[in-house]
Amino acid sequence: MRKENKRKCQVRTIYEKRICQIEHNLGAKGASRITDFFIISPDRKRLAYIAVAGNNQMVVVDGRKENYYDEVLQGSMIFSSDSKHLAYVARSCDKQFAVVDGERKTAHDGILAGSLVFSQDSERLAYSVQENSKQAVVIDDVRQEQYDGILANSLNFSPDSEHTAFAATLNNRWFVVVDGREEREYQGIAYNTLTFSPDSSKLAYAAKKDDKWLAVVDGEEGKAYTAIGAGTLRFSPDGKRFAYAALMGNKAGVVNGRYVPSIDSRQVVVIDGREGKPYDAIGGDNLRFSPDGQVIAYTALDDDKVFAVINGEEGEIYDGIGGATLTFSPDGRRFAYVAKKGNRWFPIINGEKHKSYAGVLTGGIVFSPDGKHWACAVHDKEQAFVVVDGEEGRHFDAVAGDSLAFSPDSKHVVYSARKDNREFVVVDDEEGQEYNLLFTTQGRGIKFDGPDCIHYMAAKKNGEFYLVKEQIDVL
Repeated sequence: MRKENKRKCQVRTIYEKRICQIEHNLGAKGASRITDFFIISPDRKRLAYIAVAGNNQMVVVDGRKENYYDEVLQGSMIFSSDSKHLAYVARSCDKQFAVVDGERKTAHDGILAGSLVFSQDSERLAYSVQENSKQAVVIDDVRQEQYDGILANSLNFSPDSEHTAFAATLNNRWFVVVDGREEREYQGIAYNTLTFSPDSSKLAYAAKKDDKWLAVVDGEEGKAYTAIGAGTLRFSPDGKRFAYAALMGNKAGVVNGRYVPSIDSRQVVVIDGREGKPYDAIGGDNLRFSPDGQVIAYTALDDDKVFAVINGEEGEIYDGIGGATLTFSPDGRRFAYVAKKGNRWFPIINGEKHKSYAGVLTGGIVFSPDGKHWACAVHDKEQAFVVVDGEEGRHFDAVAGDSLAFSPDSKHVVYSARKDNREFVVVDDEEGQEYNLLFTTQGRGIKFDGPDCIHYMAAKKNGEFYLVKEQIDVL
């Protein structure tokens, strides 16, 4: 199918390829959101969903039915990073098993929720299983040693796909298992802390020893603290530097939803083993290295004042800074975050405050590949729109902020929007083909196939799903 959509100074040629039409009831036991039973591949060219058939369930991939089972576990479907493989957990006769590309694997008493993980090269699969009162990890279809328990969300492949790591407990002692080798024993291993360096040469995690927590990097223990922030362990992009947030003194509390530090409670960022300035709180989800690893940035709270800290230098004071909004341009020369004063939110670029809005939408600030431009989706006065280099674009009823992206040559800006119950992709402020539903969020879902070509997933009212490709020509 070929359509042409002509706008001033722009011609968009649209090609639609039908993927499938949903002909079954959708759903999964215990599902509370669409992602529990519906998934789109990372390349945005394939889709899979859980369908109900009588008392059974099955997975339908690109319109092709797979086998029936007593149950397909909600939230268990994952695509490999290259989008070629699909895996999920199913149950039959009170046994659970992984299904990979339609092939049923060995049955177990249970498979731990959310444990399925593909390697980065998409060639390997691992997951955690329950056998009687023991738990184990299955890697490449081979069950490993059994333990009393496997720490949730700890099973990982290294970026080069060569190594595996997870945390396990046996006889009330905890340790990390790397490539089948048990590391030193501790009182505990912190949740969501196992982290490989980008070059796969190092492994870090937080461990409990003598009732204190310390960072462990390649077996070398750091200083002990009251706590280490889960999810704050960071390697620089080149793997040469390491940082994390830590708590000194008594643990803080929350009163009426407000963070209240104790009298002797302070938090610090530890960079390459050296403590930074202590603050009341550190915004761990904003802890970032620049692309070259030379600059480290984070947000901090002190005396009810919130500010960014860039290489130790404190920025302007605000009432709040958006979580996980601090980012660097690809060339590392610019940094950005979203900040609040009163009830208004500002894009902050290299410390410069731009026009305020009622809110900045999910996805935060995006830099162009060449680092020269920035954009963010905002809402104000019941309208949503995109701001590019400080200039406001067309207004819509809604904009999907996490669909916002620049083209590889930094010349085009794309995102999805809604107006009068119509959804469409916007390219350089021009509306495109209307669809009933677009799947362009969750990981910048509008994909570029070149500087002037995009593709995305869309659905029409009759339940038909299409892979939409667009060629952009500027006159």
